[in-house]
Amino acid sequence: MIATTNISLKVPFNEKDQAKALGARWNAEAKHWYVQHGIEAAPFEKWFTNAPTQATSQAVEKMKPEANSASTNIKPLDDDFDAINARLRDAYESLGDPF
Repeated sequence: MIATTNISLKVPFNEKDQAKALGARWNAEAKHWYVQHGIEAAPFEKWFTNAPTQATSQAVEKMKPEANSASTNIKPLDDDFDAINARLRDAYESLGDPF
């Protein structure tokens, strides 16, 4: 699963080097680790802050459109807003503290 937005992680201090080696990033302002959008998220599942249950995963699978459906090219509007917010946040963080 490729992250479509930044995904917050709950990484114990003694596992921070492992998370960093996999590509996790540290948000110093919010003081938490995250997976940046566009990165394969599967290696970080053990640190997801709200990991889905098996029942939730099955419900999500049932909601996915059929492969031959015309709706496969339609993305929920929320995904677009999440992607915009993630890019704005990353751009802001890259500026650093101007003061």
